Amino acid sequence: MSSTQGVEVKRQVKRKPQQTQWESFTDWARERAGVIIIPVAAALGRLGLHPNTLTLIGMGLQLGVAMVLGWGHIVLGGWLLLAIAPVDALDGALARLQGRQSRFGAFLDSTLDRIADAGLIIGLIAHFLRQEAYTEVFLLLVAQVAVLMVSYTRARAEALGFPCKVGLLTRLERILLIGVFCALGWPTVLAWVLTVLSVFTVVQRVLYVYALARQADGR
Repeated sequence: MSSTQGVEVKRQVKRKPQQTQWESFTDWARERAGVIIIPVAAALGRLGLHPNTLTLIGMGLQLGVAMVLGWGHIVLGGWLLLAIAPVDALDGALARLQGRQSRFGAFLDSTLDRIADAGLIIGLIAHFLRQEAYTEVFLLLVAQVAVLMVSYTRARAEALGFPCKVGLLTRLERILLIGVFCALGWPTVLAWVLTVLSVFTVVQRVLYVYALARQADGR
């Protein structure tokens, strides 16, 4: 890492928050965790890792957890997911440190996040299929659609010029929810909570954009 990057790491670690509120829980968590994430990202950068490589590694780790869940090791899968969750923030931190932020990197990150999300839910569905717990399977199928719609509503809204980071269950909260409930051995409770909160978040974002659109159109 160059001396310039080293100075940037120190600045980002020592920098005090300038804002008193954040657009989302994810933004708050990213800033609070920066004291740990930034030095780790810098160390990985010294090893020659590219941010996109970290994005691929993060997806691979989560798909590995999905396989663990599918095999029925729910508690183990939950703890593993919580352990690897911070990896999801390293690619963005490394890209900022190295000045490698790009539209393709953002696109790749979002795309692979959707694959990882689907993999985790499919892993849970596989577990419940083996248990012949068809109510939970149905709930998770609904959750799968809702989770994808949570992402789509934000992408579509932002394409139309509306900010849309609002939502009770965005990706960070969803990963924490899956990890914690699985670690506690509560997969059935998880199926209900994940489904209800994901559907609620979709409705929440639709209503939010509706309000913004009415205001923009002067209605």
